[in-house]
Amino acid sequence: MIKVVIDTNLLIDGSIDFYHYGNRIIDLVLAGQIEAYANHATLRENKLLAKQKIQDPGYLKKLKYFFDLVKPVEGNKRLDVVEDPEDNKILESAVVCHADYLITSDRHLLKLEKYKRVRIVRPQEFWNLYEDTSGTGWQKWIKSFIG
Repeated sequence: MIKVVIDTNLLIDGSIDFYHYGNRIIDLVLAGQIEAYANHATLRENKLLAKQKIQDPGYLKKLKYFFDLVKPVEGNKRLDVVEDPEDNKILESAVVCHADYLITSDRHLLKLEKYKRVRIVRPQEFWNLYEDTSGTGWQKWIKSFIG
């Protein structure tokens, strides 16, 4: 199972529309196709910011289900890799839980590209990688077309 840590910006941006990559990635978590992780402080922040910044009640309800599925990151590993301490916290979560991906739109984190074994990617890049490896995208279409 693919393990991900999702930055707050993806959750907020996912409210833009149904087809936004952030929204699609949340759907993968809800469907049990990938596992999302967060430390308690980040999860608390995510819930607070969602209430403040998102107006769509349906999307907020969806996020409530999402938050219920997020697996807690236990333990602590202090990092000082990124300029912003808040960015370091989310990177710490990804390292501690041995995430495969940290999904973000934050340019400071994206500059790293990879830290330890965690790949740091934009939502669209993660979606494309997921489709390529799971056979749910073009590969599935081609197989159904060819037979």
